[in-house]
Amino acid sequence: MIAATLLLAGAASTGFEVPQCPPELSTEAVQVRPAPGWTGVTPSRVLLSNAGLVIGRPDVDPRAELRGDARQRGKHITETTYAGLGSQEKWLICSYGQGGELEQAYPLPLSVDSCVIRVNRSQYNNTDVSVKCSIGAPTRKP
Repeated sequence: MIAATLLLAGAASTGFEVPQCPPELSTEAVQVRPAPGWTGVTPSRVLLSNAGLVIGRPDVDPRAELRGDARQRGKHITETTYAGLGSQEKWLICSYGQGGELEQAYPLPLSVDSCVIRVNRSQYNNTDVSVKCSIGAPTRKP
């Protein structure tokens, strides 16, 4: 089973919970506009395949995708740390399909300073994505 957990917890006294990446897109969310004479076929399921962060609006081309510090944590587990994000506009991107061809984006609060995205791809092609973010310490004005 595919699961996605997004949690934002940090320096604030109460945590801010970010909506989860849905584990799949509904077929109604996918529109196929075939070429003349062709028939569009929509897959029965479009599964979550990855997640990442971008700086600035995700619908701007080219967009600033963050690379982060990626580390292998097991045979099928990759963990990417995004640190020092500062107060710039940042978005969580949830990718769907085998090659991540479809995406959904969610804006993160400007106060988010770091995030860790853990992706577990099982041997059976199931993908579990877990995202945890922290709010940076508030800046003090003299």
